[in-house]
Amino acid sequence: MFYKYLLPCVLSPLMCILPAQAAVTVGATRVIYNGAEKEANLTLSNKGDDAPFLVQSWVSLYGDTASKSVPDFIITPPLFRLDPNDENILRIIRIDEKKLPKNQESLFLLNIKAIPALSKSQATQNVLQIALKTTIKLFYRPAALKGEVKDAVQQLKWSASKGQLNVRNDSAFNIVVNEVKINGLLMKSMPELIPPLSTLQLKIHALNGDELSLSYIDEYGSSNKAPGVIVN
Repeated sequence: MFYKYLLPCVLSPLMCILPAQAAVTVGATRVIYNGAEKEANLTLSNKGDDAPFLVQSWVSLYGDTASKSVPDFIITPPLFRLDPNDENILRIIRIDEKKLPKNQESLFLLNIKAIPALSKSQATQNVLQIALKTTIKLFYRPAALKGEVKDAVQQLKWSASKGQLNVRNDSAFNIVVNEVKINGLLMKSMPELIPPLSTLQLKIHALNGDELSLSYIDEYGSSNKAPGVIVN
């Protein structure tokens, strides 16, 4: 999960900047949409006591830096007011399952932007409110998909070719990487994601016989360590 702070204009040196307090909290670090269900839900809460927030939500493709909304899902309500000490539930609804692969997970991003309202004391001041955007992963898991992420992790095939590390994921699951170590050394250039049914040629030095350890993020957002393997 990562956060982006959005400044709507160039700031004047004389302007008081009031960031959006971390009052709007998201009820999970990721959403797993089970294809057998009609929708997935996510709870949002305003833990603050001062001001309401205007909350806007949409789904974009994973890896899309522009965060453009995709037509595969709709969110209700897409725009709403969240009062202090209140909560609301986002309903994420699939539009057409025929457009999504049935033999593997699809990965999207759920974007939530919270814009704070000015309090009464701020209304008379020259202030700029800063919106807080939270983005979490949205995994669409087809109903026919069997197995678990932990099993897919253990089936990864690690190899070395011309001094570089390769990994093959024959499973239908997206594997989110927390860290990879080779011979006890942390590999900083490891990508975040190993997509389903893919082979990645990595810019990581490795040789046959190296000891590799992987920790990954499970469905609940927790880091888990997979059994160590030997690079072939």
